[in-house]
Amino acid sequence: MLGGFIVKPARKSLTLIILLITPLLLSGVITSPVNEVGTSLIQSLTKISTPSYDSHDPIVILNDTAFDEMASLESWDGDGSPGTPFIIDNYNITSDGMCIDIRNTIRAFEIRNCYLSSISGLGGAGIYINNVTQAAIVDTFVLTKYWSIDIVNTPAPYIENCTIHDGYTIYLYKCTGATITECDIYDNTGNGVYLDACNSSLISNNEIFDNGGQGLLVESSDFLTITTNTFAKNGDEGISLEVCNNATIHDNDIWENDFPGSQGGIYIINGHYNLIDVNRIWNNSNTGIYTDNSNNIQIIDNQIYNHSRLGIYTYESHHSNMTGNDIWGNGWGLDPYASGIYVDFSNDSLIENNQIWNNSYTGIYIDDSEHVEISSNHIFNNTDYGIHGEVITNNQYLTIQENVIHDNGISGMYLEGYDDSIIAHNQIYNHSDRGIDFFGNRNEVVGNEVYNCETGIGSFESHNNTFSENVVYLCLDGMYIVNIGSNITDNIVYDNEYGIYMDNSGNCSIYGNDIGWNTMNAYERFTFPDMPLSWYNNLTKVGNWWHNYNYTGFYNITTESGIDSQDLFPMKSLDLVVPASFEFEILETDKAVILEAYALNPSHYEIFIDGASVIVEDWDGGNIKFFVDGFAHGSYAIVVVVYHISGHSMGNDTTAEVEDLTPPSDIEGPAHIEITEGDVLLTQYTSYDPSGIIWSVNNTEYFAISPTGLLTGVVDLTVGDYALRIVAQDPYGHSTVLEITVTVVAAPSGGLPIFLILAIGGVGAVAVLVIVIVGYKTKKG
Repeated sequence: MLGGFIVKPARKSLTLIILLITPLLLSGVITSPVNEVGTSLIQSLTKISTPSYDSHDPIVILNDTAFDEMASLESWDGDGSPGTPFIIDNYNITSDGMCIDIRNTIRAFEIRNCYLSSISGLGGAGIYINNVTQAAIVDTFVLTKYWSIDIVNTPAPYIENCTIHDGYTIYLYKCTGATITECDIYDNTGNGVYLDACNSSLISNNEIFDNGGQGLLVESSDFLTITTNTFAKNGDEGISLEVCNNATIHDNDIWENDFPGSQGGIYIINGHYNLIDVNRIWNNSNTGIYTDNSNNIQIIDNQIYNHSRLGIYTYESHHSNMTGNDIWGNGWGLDPYASGIYVDFSNDSLIENNQIWNNSYTGIYIDDSEHVEISSNHIFNNTDYGIHGEVITNNQYLTIQENVIHDNGISGMYLEGYDDSIIAHNQIYNHSDRGIDFFGNRNEVVGNEVYNCETGIGSFESHNNTFSENVVYLCLDGMYIVNIGSNITDNIVYDNEYGIYMDNSGNCSIYGNDIGWNTMNAYERFTFPDMPLSWYNNLTKVGNWWHNYNYTGFYNITTESGIDSQDLFPMKSLDLVVPASFEFEILETDKAVILEAYALNPSHYEIFIDGASVIVEDWDGGNIKFFVDGFAHGSYAIVVVVYHISGHSMGNDTTAEVEDLTPPSDIEGPAHIEITEGDVLLTQYTSYDPSGIIWSVNNTEYFAISPTGLLTGVVDLTVGDYALRIVAQDPYGHSTVLEITVTVVAAPSGGLPIFLILAIGGVGAVAVLVIVIVGYKTKKG
């Protein structure tokens, strides 16, 4: 399919020379590249030293009787029951044949703390187990054995904390429920672990590295769990599953598995409903994850980076789900099909919420696949394309929506041959060529924001497409269309060299668009005479909105022929009419000013009073109404600025004349005041005027009134009536008058002296009163 790029899987039998271990590897420090969105991954692979054991001849047990006899002879702990198995413990067995051979028994047993090896070269099996009911191998070393551990026809064998190296492989066949955990498996010439027909097996917490073949090869086994392992520097794939269904591959580190002909980190062929999640996969040969003829694969939340060709490759693998992965730095081998994700003849796939960056050639490549959904991904800084789709046959039904695609080397999106697809609500920017570029029919390009590209949206040699509700700006060509029978409606196109450029097109309808502030808003080139373009909808009488329409006649569209096309029903993108001035009285309430304004795609408006911003509000595109209550008397410069969604604006100014024409309110206070001769006159009067009040009284020889309306006497008043006029006046000459009378009466005879009356009310006043009364009576007598 890929011109020699993809290597089809085959069973590999490799004989490799055991590599000399370098001091660096012995030190156990191998540092991975730095994850751009996480932390650096540091792996430590440790080769185990061996303790001492008791020498022993090879052990051969072929039935229950032989087992019982040897257990008795060797004084093994346990009785062979499931709860207390026989314990074969602490033996050093060196043989070119089988070191331990146990078959055809129902006795339960555990091989523990043994050291098994060959005398010269690769001998027979270290441990061979066939047709037993319960077996465990724990804390055991097996080295230089052809079949390090070979278990056949045994349910649920358990292998824990073993060290297997310099042999060929661990091989399990027909062992349902097997467990291999916490083992170190390295420097074997074949695979690290090879399982065949071992359903429901668990491979966990192992370090499997520097083996000649696959780190883990599993065939015809379902419901596997492969978790928390390290697969590193193996000669073939890190993990290879063939005809395995419902496997879970979770939280593994898979790196530098790099035989040139291998498929990479994880390879699955003819297996379905498998889950690959939360793994870290890097620096493997060719591909991070490769699925072949495998349906319903879930690839979720993995980190996949620095592979020579592909991050993820699916071939004829339908209904795959690739979600939440970080995929970067793949394709450094510069293969022309290299990419972060490559979907090849794989239908009904979902690619969602991934971060895909710094891959060579393209972020996502779709090849002859249909019903693929690409949603909510962040795709950036890939060398050529963000998304590239190409078909040989007439494939259909891509959905590309709500992605952020930016700073890819050539184009954000390039599709060739895809029909009936949806490209919707993507944000695409900063590309040297086109934001969206496609050859295809009956596609819907809706609601995208495209900017800072050579061409925002380009469509070539295509038919019956819909371009609607897109926002395109800061491009050489906002929309460059070479189409027959397509609709270009309700788009916002601004700040481009050319707004909408129609080239070799016919029978297209172009209306409802907001086209403004482009060097040339619209242009036609080589339009077919028998298939003219229509820049309006004659049925609804709707044309386009143009920033520079002056409300005079039609709007002319420049053409290559020199004969202008016309929009018969043009409107203006942004408009504002403000009266030259307006006046109102200061005490008027709910005084509204209505400004005639319009925008098809408004943003907000701002109002300045005497240079200061007083109102900033979202704008619905209609007339603007604001209230001017509370203004003081005077003249005000008002500037109104309305903003288009593009950021362009239109401002106008007016003058508000505010006049105070109303006199102050009626004066509140007594019209008649009576005081006793010698009393102090203090009386408060009030009135209201928004411009303030100046108080005055007509008789200033005897009276005064303060700026706050307090009436006082300025001399001792004699008995009599005084007629007064109090005036409350605003600064503009409007006044209110109150006529009052002040009556001064004589002090009553025989009463208490004035000074005595004034003394009453204080602390100790009663005592003063008594003393004075006594003194007064004495005088009179």
